[in-house]
Amino acid sequence: MFAAGTGCCWIIEDRRTADLVGSIRLNWIDREWKRGGIGYELHPTYWRQRVATEALRAVVACSHGAFDLNRLEAWTLPGNGASDRVLEKAGFRFEGVRRENAWFKGAFHDFRAFARLRSDALEG
Repeated sequence: MFAAGTGCCWIIEDRRTADLVGSIRLNWIDREWKRGGIGYELHPTYWRQRVATEALRAVVACSHGAFDLNRLEAWTLPGNGASDRVLEKAGFRFEGVRRENAWFKGAFHDFRAFARLRSDALEG
């Protein structure tokens, strides 16, 4: 995807041990409209240690800088308040619920939609 300019993926490592702890991606890039979609996963051992927030802030900086994207989009499942907070700390704003936006695990699921513009400030 990186070579084609349609996405990018980074591995998240523990800086002490170099163990793989997760990944963060630009799942898609729309160069014409200068926007992209972000997703990430982190091993539960590393939850609530600011690892995801640090990785997301780095990808936001790269996306707005090197990739020249203006708008970044992300979504969470209802009830995942920790992931909502990670996005908010990286300057994403909640935009609403996309009702029954996807079918998986035998059911439709709502998505909580978030977005960040290049001009949005980071949370303290």
